Amino acid sequence: MTEILYAPNREQTVATNAWAFLHWLRTVRGVDLPDWAALQRFSAERAGDFRSAVQAFARLPDEPLTLARHAGSQAALVWRHRGTRIALGRDDLRALGTDGGGNIPGLSSDIARLLTRLWSPAELVRPLADTLLHADLRPDDRLLVSGAAWPWLAGLLEGATIALTGGADLMATAARERATILVAPAEALADAAFRRQGSRPDLASLRAIVATGGPLSPEGRRRIYTWIKPDLLLLARTGSTLWGNPLEPVLARPRAMPAFFTAPAADPATR
Repeated sequence: MTEILYAPNREQTVATNAWAFLHWLRTVRGVDLPDWAALQRFSAERAGDFRSAVQAFARLPDEPLTLARHAGSQAALVWRHRGTRIALGRDDLRALGTDGGGNIPGLSSDIARLLTRLWSPAELVRPLADTLLHADLRPDDRLLVSGAAWPWLAGLLEGATIALTGGADLMATAARERATILVAPAEALADAAFRRQGSRPDLASLRAIVATGGPLSPEGRRRIYTWIKPDLLLLARTGSTLWGNPLEPVLARPRAMPAFFTAPAADPATR
């Protein structure tokens, strides 16, 4: 029997974007999918229908748009540069288009271009499916990212705050930013879980961790629950593969699943 590390209760499950999306597909589009695996197959086999559904569910307009349309009243983008914390609101994001971010310390031209370029709705469907359905990002979330900023910057479109960090003292930074979702490389998370600190950082707001580059080892995953927090949704992703989802319990040895729009690999036994 596969070891279960954490099992969200029914109330937590029905509060997820994935559950809401499945319910919306059934009642609005007449597509009845029982679980995450069926949703993934739907995205690969009926890619056009899935793309249209995500665009409607995420309220993406038909015309091109920028990520700087952030609709939230809180800070939109936060990052730390040489020990300094810099926070931008939605008006600051829009102003990036006039100077390319050159007047903001530590903001790379690559990130400025991602924020201010025009995106077609079709380009944003995949990153929004990843952030909304797999990572369960919500409008009031504070998402802390250590590593590559994309596709997580797409969460700005939902009104979430995106905080970027270099990864030093990861859990302390998550506590200071009151992060609700933490995205970090698996090796950085393993290192954080193996540390023995004199006092644990306050991670009361944290509800999910997404490991990038692949899942932690079973021992590393257990240590997340022992030394970081016992009631977290622990996910993982790399390239075209996902581990775990918001609708099912967290396993010590999660099964690899194709990402959205990705056809499952052929079973060698059927060749």
